[in-house]
Amino acid sequence: MANTFYLLLLLLFSSSSFALLDLNMSRQKSLTPAATTLHQAVSELPELHFLDQQQQKAVDNLLVRVLDEQAKQINYFKTELIAYKASPDSAQAWKNAQRGYYSTLSLSHDKQKLLSLSSPPIRDLVTGFGPEGVRQFKSELYLTRLNVEFYLHQEIRAFKRFVEDIFISPIPVLVVIFKVFMLQVIMFWWLRNSNRFITLLRDKISKNGRSTNLWLHLLWYVARAHRAIAWLISITLSLRIIAQLPSLQHLVFLEIFTWWILGGAIAVSFILEFAYQHSRRLSKAIITLRLSTIRLYVWGFISTGLISQISEMTLGKGTIYAWISSLIFFFYLLLTLYSLHKWKAFIFERLATKKEQPALVKWANDNKQRWIFASLSTAIAASWLILRTLQHYLIDLLSHSQLFSHALAYLFRIEVAKQSENESEQLHLEAIRGEETFSYVRPGSADSLLIPEYAQQSYDALATYLLSDKPAVCVLSGERGVGTTTLLRRFLHDVDDAQAIYVSCPHEGFDALMALICEQLGLPDSGEALLLTHLRSTSKCYLFAFDNVQRLVKPQVGGLAPLMRLTNLLRQSKNSHRALLAIEKSSWRFVDRARGERLLFDLVEFLPRWKESEISQLLASRITDNGQYALSFDGLALPRQWEKDELSEDQRACHGFYRILWDYSDGNPTVALRFFRRSLFKNSETNTVQVRLFQIPSSEGLEKMPKPMLAVLRSIVQLEVASPEELTDCTRLSINEVISTLRYFQSRGYIEWSGEKLRVSDLWFRNITNILHRQHLLVK
Repeated sequence: MANTFYLLLLLLFSSSSFALLDLNMSRQKSLTPAATTLHQAVSELPELHFLDQQQQKAVDNLLVRVLDEQAKQINYFKTELIAYKASPDSAQAWKNAQRGYYSTLSLSHDKQKLLSLSSPPIRDLVTGFGPEGVRQFKSELYLTRLNVEFYLHQEIRAFKRFVEDIFISPIPVLVVIFKVFMLQVIMFWWLRNSNRFITLLRDKISKNGRSTNLWLHLLWYVARAHRAIAWLISITLSLRIIAQLPSLQHLVFLEIFTWWILGGAIAVSFILEFAYQHSRRLSKAIITLRLSTIRLYVWGFISTGLISQISEMTLGKGTIYAWISSLIFFFYLLLTLYSLHKWKAFIFERLATKKEQPALVKWANDNKQRWIFASLSTAIAASWLILRTLQHYLIDLLSHSQLFSHALAYLFRIEVAKQSENESEQLHLEAIRGEETFSYVRPGSADSLLIPEYAQQSYDALATYLLSDKPAVCVLSGERGVGTTTLLRRFLHDVDDAQAIYVSCPHEGFDALMALICEQLGLPDSGEALLLTHLRSTSKCYLFAFDNVQRLVKPQVGGLAPLMRLTNLLRQSKNSHRALLAIEKSSWRFVDRARGERLLFDLVEFLPRWKESEISQLLASRITDNGQYALSFDGLALPRQWEKDELSEDQRACHGFYRILWDYSDGNPTVALRFFRRSLFKNSETNTVQVRLFQIPSSEGLEKMPKPMLAVLRSIVQLEVASPEELTDCTRLSINEVISTLRYFQSRGYIEWSGEKLRVSDLWFRNITNILHRQHLLVK
C-alpha cells in the first residue's frame, strides 16, 4: 500500500508526462505485430452513432481482445525494461523497451476508444468497482509504475545527451539563457513601473465618458492581480523557450501545473474580489461565509481539474480515470454537505421571513433539527430560496419589456373580471360619479408630486436651446394628457435669464392669441405689427411657452396658416427670444406631412409614454391611506406576482390594479386617473369606498364603422373641440352627413356637447384613439 501510494504521488506531481506524446509519434515507432493489428482494427471502427447491433457486438469482442493483449504487452514491457536495466548501454535493449512502451501506450488509447464505443454493461463491467474493474485497476496501476520507470530512464538518457551537446556546442544553450534573461529583465521592469502605467491608463479611459465604465471595472480587477499575471506569463514563456532545446523539450509540460496552480490562484482572487464588491450591503458574517464557500469550491475545482487532466493524459479514460471521477463526485458531495452545514443557520433564518411556503419547504423547516434529515432539509430550503431569487431576477429583467408588462396586466384584468362576475357583494356596491370622485382621487395642482424621471431625456435636449442665451423655436409634442403642460411650466420655473410668458392658445384662433400675448406683455393694442416691433426693440429676453398649439391647426386646406403666422413672427423678432410650442402628436403629424422640411424648428421632441412605475407613483400620490377619503382594495384579489411576494394582500392588489390602469391607458396618466375614478364604489354595508375593476366599453361598433365616420372622429380628436361647420370643412362631407354622423355618435356616447361645440367623451377617448391608430388614421 505504501508503494502504491508513492507511485500515485509520483504520477500526479511529476515534472512532465510521458504519455503526453502524441499517438502519431507511437505510430512512427516500431510496435509489436499484435499491437499494430489491433490498432488498425480499432482505427477502422465507425463513430458511435453509426454503429449497428452487429458492429456493437464486434466492438465488445474487440475490447476483450485488447484487454487480453494489453496484459501480454505489460509483461513484455516489464521483461524488456528489466533487460535494459541489466544492460543500460545496449542500444538494442533500449529499442526493445521503447517498443514495449509504445505498444502499451497504443493499446491504452485503443482501450479508451473502445470503452467510449462499447455497450453500457460492458463499460460498467470494465470501469466499475466489481472484480473485473479491480483487476483492470491493478493492471493500469502496474502499467503506470512501469511507465514511470521508463520515463526516468528516458530523462537520464536525455540529460546525458544534453551534457554531451553542451560540450560540443554551447551556443544553443547560451541563446536560450539570454532569451530567458531578457524576459526576466522585461518582467522586473514591468513590476517596477506597472502601477504608474495602470494609473495613466485609468486616467485616459476616465476622460472618454460614461461608456468606459466597463473598461474601468475590468482594469480595476486586472490591477488587483497584475503581479501574479506577470509571473504567470513569464514562467509560461520561459518554459516554452527552454523547451526549444531538444533534450529538455518535456519541460513544456510544466505549463499544466503552472496554469492550474498559479492561474487558479489568480482566478480565485478575481472571483473573491467580484463577490466582495457585490456583497457590501450584506452583513459582515454573511460576507465572510460567502467568500469562504466560494474559496472552497474554486480551489476544489482547481484541484480536481488538475487531477482529472493529469489522469486523462497519463492513463487515458480507463478504469483509474473512472474511479477518480467517482471520487471527485463524492468529494463535491461531501463539500456540498459541509457547505450546507455552514449555511444552515442563515438559510432557515432567511426562510423564517417568508410568509407563504410550499408543503415541501414546510416539511424541511419542521425537520431541520433531525440529524438524519438536516442536510436534506437545508438543501430543499436553499434550493427554494435560490429558485425564488432567480424568479425575482427573471421577472425584474422581463419587466423592462413593455410587451411582457402588457401581457401580465391583461392576465390580471381577466382574473379580476372573473372575480367581479362571481362576487355577490356587487349587489351592495354603488358607483361613485361626478365631483365626489375628486375627493378620493385628487386632481393635479401646483403641489402635486412631479415624477422627475419622466421625459428627462427630452427635457435635457430642449434645455440646451431654451435655457441658453440664443434664439430658438422648439416643438414639444405628445398625446393629449401625457404631461406637456407640466413640462412647459417646468421650463418656465427653471429659466433665470429671460422673462417667462405662458400662453394657452384659445379656441378662437390667431387673433385671440395675439390679444393674450399683448395683454401679458402690457401692450396697449393687440396688433401683430405692434407685437413684432416690441419684440425687436425691447431689451428684455422672453421665453414663450405656447400650450395647446393644436388649436391653431385645422386638418384642412389652409389649416396651417395661423401656425405659420406665429412661427414667422417669432423668427422675425431677431432678438434672443426663445419659444416652446406644445402641440398634440395627432396634429403635429398633419403639420409634418403638410409642410415637410419647409417648416423648420431648432428641435422637435416627442414625449414618451409613461412607464408602469411612473404611473404607479402618480396614482399613489393622488390618494390617501387613511381618513375620510381613504380607499380600500379589500376583495380585489390578484394573482400572486413573483416580484411582489413580500407585499401584503392590500399592497399586492393596489400594485396589480395600477398595472391594469397603466395597461389600459397605454401609458397616458390622464386616462389612468379618469378610469381610476370610474373604479370607485361605495359599499352600503360597510360604508367604505372600495376599488373594483372599471368597465371597459366595447369597441365592436367602432371596429365596424365605415371610414367616412372614422374621419369625422379623427377630426374631432385633432380639433379637441369642434363645431359641425368645422367638421364639414375638415372632412369635405356635407353638413347633413356630418350632423347625422354626430347624432349617431351622441346616441352611443362617443361624443358630448360643450356649449356650441362637441368633444370626444372621456369614457371613449382611449377606445377611439386605439381604433384610429389601428386604422392608420391617427398617431397616438
